[in-house]
Amino acid sequence: MSIKFWPSLELLTHARIAKGILYTFDLEDLKRTFLEEVPGYTEYVQEIETKISEIHLPTYCASFSRLTAAREKSEDVKFVPLPLRVRKQLRGIVIALGLEIKQWFESHRFIVRGVNHNLRNKLGWFSFGVIDRLETARNFIHDEYWDIGERFIFACEYCFEDDLRMLWRNMTTASRRHTLRRLPRTCNMMLWLDSLRSNIPRNWEEISHNERYIFFHKNYVGIRGYFPKLRGTQMRCQCINSALESGVVHHYDLYSCISLLNTDKLNSIRNCLPISEFCELFKSFLKWPFQIIFLDVVNYFEKKISQTVFLGVVTFILKNELGWRFQDHMYIEIFRTFWNLFSNKYRDGIKKKAKLYARATHVLESSKHYV
Repeated sequence: MSIKFWPSLELLTHARIAKGILYTFDLEDLKRTFLEEVPGYTEYVQEIETKISEIHLPTYCASFSRLTAAREKSEDVKFVPLPLRVRKQLRGIVIALGLEIKQWFESHRFIVRGVNHNLRNKLGWFSFGVIDRLETARNFIHDEYWDIGERFIFACEYCFEDDLRMLWRNMTTASRRHTLRRLPRTCNMMLWLDSLRSNIPRNWEEISHNERYIFFHKNYVGIRGYFPKLRGTQMRCQCINSALESGVVHHYDLYSCISLLNTDKLNSIRNCLPISEFCELFKSFLKWPFQIIFLDVVNYFEKKISQTVFLGVVTFILKNELGWRFQDHMYIEIFRTFWNLFSNKYRDGIKKKAKLYARATHVLESSKHYV
């Protein structure tokens, strides 16, 4: 088995509409202020709902026999709002995409300085509504009007060796000194500087066993850039373990790495990862849009779900997904299925968390409240 994500046409359509709605906002403001308050109907959410409510679809008052003729008469055309179910779905997806932008900015604010980053033109997106961080990094790197030092740091973080060498050659001595003062003192940066000074290409097999933890732990942003270059199952397992341990790796980046593994290598990863990291793994597959394959991932790693992992996943769904009440229609069935798979085994443990157990029971018994 391998873990693969195949989005439906409906999901792609909803993501495209949601992005269009999101791009009616000022992204330079949104990246800093989106949903800053506690979960609830904030100003952003209310405005999103208003924009969605203004979407109307044409419908025709005509019988089948005179459909063509009817379409030519404007008086026969009626416009109706989107169904409530679709409006709720779009609201949740717009919010997920807005959080994507804010989280991208939070992950890169140590690189991008200033106020205006031209995100409207620089952000690259997958069709299913997730920022393509590699493409976005390239957009910054290849913008000749952008600060060359920031472009160089982008290239180092994302392990674009050809780009970082080109930028290093084009930098003046003063620019190099200024950039070196700004460089984070991480293992990744030091290895790149050694490679540049020696003019020897980076050898990914030479990362020593002692260096790996520091390298992987401090370099989660560029994981999609360097993971395919790693050799050996042990090194790849260490990489994924460190990414999960950090708790901040982007969920698509993690999926991208795991999806490269064939059945044998995926089995090795399953066996070498500590139980404690499986909770983070499952959380990643609960985020948009991977919730549609969450239960497949659960089935594959079922033997690794301990009471601690079960409690962590239940808590995450109830407080981070259902708690927002933006995408409850997606998560209520996921929660019910997950609960039914493991609750008999771990029910006594979760009953000790009285408030959490009461909330879980309420969700299971009153699912119509969340539709």
